Amino acid sequence: MELRHLRYFSAVADALHFGRAARRLHVSQPTLSHQIHQLEEEVGTPLFERARTGVRLTQAGELFRTYASRALEDVNAGLSAVGALRGLATGALRVGYPPSMRGLVVPALTAVLRRHPGLALSAQEAVVRKLERQLADGKLDVGLGYAPARLADLDAEPVFDSRLALVVARGHALAGAESVGVKLLAEEPFALLSRGLRVRARVDAHFAAMRFAPRIALESNAVATVLAIVRAGLAVTVLPEPRLADAERLVVKRLSPAPRSELAALLWRKGAPRTPAAELFAAEVRTRAKEDVG
Repeated sequence: MELRHLRYFSAVADALHFGRAARRLHVSQPTLSHQIHQLEEEVGTPLFERARTGVRLTQAGELFRTYASRALEDVNAGLSAVGALRGLATGALRVGYPPSMRGLVVPALTAVLRRHPGLALSAQEAVVRKLERQLADGKLDVGLGYAPARLADLDAEPVFDSRLALVVARGHALAGAESVGVKLLAEEPFALLSRGLRVRARVDAHFAAMRFAPRIALESNAVATVLAIVRAGLAVTVLPEPRLADAERLVVKRLSPAPRSELAALLWRKGAPRTPAAELFAAEVRTRAKEDVG
């Protein structure tokens, strides 16, 4: 049985007339009749009852039509998917992510661009609240944040556990410690994200559980500013465990006891079609998240 048999059968089943179906398929009526005859021989039973004014489906034909239609739908969907994949050569990808996930996102973006260098890439690094708004407004194709998302318009797909960690400058006295408890932080100045941000709420909750009041030297709504102060050796900070490059001159240390983790997630706009480029990026993120866990 070949694909054209199913297409010819579907055309006759829709038109209930060999002549009209042949014209729609741009084949001769004898050719169409021959193909349907071949199909009926393979199925082992008549699929149409011929009459002077046209045809009608037999009981076997009605049953077969259900499965033939499903098969054609799957084939057409596959062709569309392949066409979309070809479109990656000239497509676009708009990604948003928080700075703490840069070490996961950048390798994923690099892998996507290596496979599809013709993609037009837009990568925005910002706090999760801003990213969620942009994603809900259709300004991003996919984002990274936390589950559950704050906005009802978004779906969150968990990809890994995110834990808070201490970040210090490379030459800091605590840089060599295996883990750090609050007693070692009593005299340390802190640079923290501003109140009202999701990460700050997590940090405050952890310190409250430890009955620890940090000495805050700086508050900022920009992670880059916080890390710049830490890199200069003027403060330490606590952030969702960032994956940092060696060039950033920062060291990430575990907190003891370990703070409660939160689910880092891929964020999607509900009901919006997912572009092939966004799906490809998401697959890279999932793979790298699993490798990190492993």
